Amino acid sequence: MNSYSETFLSHRDIPLIKSSIDNGRIYFAPTDVKFFPSDSFGDRAGEGHQGNAIKFFADGHSFETDIRISSGQRLSPRSSFGSFLKAVGAVEGATLRVTRTADREYQLEYLG
Repeated sequence: MNSYSETFLSHRDIPLIKSSIDNGRIYFAPTDVKFFPSDSFGDRAGEGHQGNAIKFFADGHSFETDIRISSGQRLSPRSSFGSFLKAVGAVEGATLRVTRTADREYQLEYLG
């Protein structure tokens, strides 16, 4: 497999924590910064700089959002995924797989 294909087929498995479910947020480690386009990052503040949007597809819905640097400890899409997490019955300790399927597109899959 060439590096181009590896880039687009890579994924991250995210363990869901209580605050993810309560707040509808998906939290990525700061080391996942290269998993997203470099121009997709925005400030944490809602009124601050916003990055260029990427799309997440989940359970027939799409979410267009940038990635906020929510703290030195994590990255998080600005959009809430609460409706998706509720629809799949997400529970603390379960795993969410995020697969990069194209340059600016990602697929979410609840693994349980």
